[in-house]
Amino acid sequence: ESGDATDAEGGGMNFLKGCILGGLALLFVGGAQARKVIADVELDAKTGTRIEILSVFDPPPPTGYAPMRVVATNGTDKDTRWSLSFNCSAQQYRSQNAHDSEFALDVPAHATQSRLFLVPVAVNYGDNSYGNNHQQMRVHLDVEGIGSRDFHEYDQRTDGFPAIAISKQLADNGITRFEDELETRMKSSSRGGDQIFGSRFDLEELPEDWRGLSGFDVLMLTHTEWQALKPGARLAAAQWARLGGRLHIYMSPGASAASLDLPEEVLTEKKNMSLGGVALLSWDGKSLPATEIVDRYWLGKQRVKELTDGYAGMSAKKPEWALLRTLGERSFASWQVLLFLVVFGILVGPVNLFILAPPSRRHRLFITTPLLSLGASAVMITVLLVQDGIGGGGRRLVVVNLEPAETTAFVTQEQVCRTGLLTSSGFELKQAVLVEPVALPDKPWVKLKNTSGSQAVQLRQAGSQFSGNFFQSRAEQGQLLRATVPTRARLELKKGLPVGAAPEVISALGFTVEEAFYVDAEGTVWKLTGPLATGQIGKTERSDPKTLGSWWGKAFELAGSRTRERLVEQLTQPREVFFAKANRAPDFTLDTLKSIRWTDDQVVVFGSMPKS
Repeated sequence: ESGDATDAEGGGMNFLKGCILGGLALLFVGGAQARKVIADVELDAKTGTRIEILSVFDPPPPTGYAPMRVVATNGTDKDTRWSLSFNCSAQQYRSQNAHDSEFALDVPAHATQSRLFLVPVAVNYGDNSYGNNHQQMRVHLDVEGIGSRDFHEYDQRTDGFPAIAISKQLADNGITRFEDELETRMKSSSRGGDQIFGSRFDLEELPEDWRGLSGFDVLMLTHTEWQALKPGARLAAAQWARLGGRLHIYMSPGASAASLDLPEEVLTEKKNMSLGGVALLSWDGKSLPATEIVDRYWLGKQRVKELTDGYAGMSAKKPEWALLRTLGERSFASWQVLLFLVVFGILVGPVNLFILAPPSRRHRLFITTPLLSLGASAVMITVLLVQDGIGGGGRRLVVVNLEPAETTAFVTQEQVCRTGLLTSSGFELKQAVLVEPVALPDKPWVKLKNTSGSQAVQLRQAGSQFSGNFFQSRAEQGQLLRATVPTRARLELKKGLPVGAAPEVISALGFTVEEAFYVDAEGTVWKLTGPLATGQIGKTERSDPKTLGSWWGKAFELAGSRTRERLVEQLTQPREVFFAKANRAPDFTLDTLKSIRWTDDQVVVFGSMPKS
């Protein structure tokens, strides 16, 4: 949840004041054209109590979070709590993936509250060859003393094309032409999908939390719109780009890149920004050529494909995810289930009917049948406990990008586990984290797959509490997590060394790095001579780009294919940056289910290195 709130308290003219405030809020929130109206309803005509629910992006994104603006006007004489339950669902063949979430909004008497909620989106997992890529959003509203109402909205989602958030100015300039060109391009190729070029948004509603952009691959806006953004929204967009997004700013003639207040690294030819990127693109300020624009994004990477297919490949071109292989092979022992069913069937059938409860004593069935069922259940649980145990074991790859100037660590975490019997599958995350299950190869232990035999995903989030089938008993599952973590952790260069001397590094990381490389301003590569703990000064020796490249590739060999691509890009013209590897980094590792025994974490760290 994030957002701004407006309050007013009643006096002698409470009713009139409440109506005026409600009208002003609706003017502020509802005046723009790019937002999609989910609900605009008067709940009580006598008091003027009403609700408006607007989707910031039209249509909502296919993954991540969908920001929803809720404006509630309470015309009654009592303070009220407005409880909202969102159900986002995506139909996949014969099953339905769903993600539920809950929010609450307290509205004083004769007042209006406006709040932006981040609603988790249901990803369309499973076999998508049937071309059904639609999303339904259901909202249940319950207001103290007023009653309850239900609303729903049905949307097509971007399919076969990157998910693009496009500003209203650029959309008004030519989104119809872009969609016509996209339709022509898709018809002439073997690629299917709906002809949705992008999701429109209004500038003033762009979220001030990076998770509000997490469902998009690209953010398109003009340089004047970027300059006009609220500082919080600009920071959120920059953080989203560091975690893998692509920020595309369209520059009119004469526009200065230096006026955009972007990190210095993206104003060079490198254009990378951590795991994402920023592109400053030219346009005449009047018209964008449809063919050129569609061609620019035609072969772009799609986050939804990363979740549904990126970790499930098992072919020569897409080898199995290396982190998943670390779990090893284990027989699912399906023969035991078959044997159990056969034995149980014999016991509860012929043995029960002819021996334990013969025709002359059929009343015994009321005792023998429940006892046999309880006994069979006890045997099954005992076998599972002996073979699989409680909880489970897993491995994690933690990628940490440290940017000292921003006092922030940008964390991308991939994890897999194999579980036994779980007594609870829910978990809590204190920090703001995007947690997304990933589809895995079609194997006996896997339930979430990219095939028609995939189990439907049923997830739930209420504040910091996560539940549903993120984790399941006797299953192999994987998740991709992203977060921004405030920190002052850093590696620094020691000052005052003689000219020409090898650099020395001071650690303020909070954990020990086993190996590290540093690339100076001239592109010279230096390597630490040994492990470096917090508070220590490490000496370096000269190395070379080839050695760094080989070492860096091995450091993240367990990563998924898209994460590997992003990490390889960090070696494009690196300057004044470091690359390091550690065995653990507690402050930056995102802990989920407590009953999973996470072992042998692999931590990869990179970022800018200032002078101390």
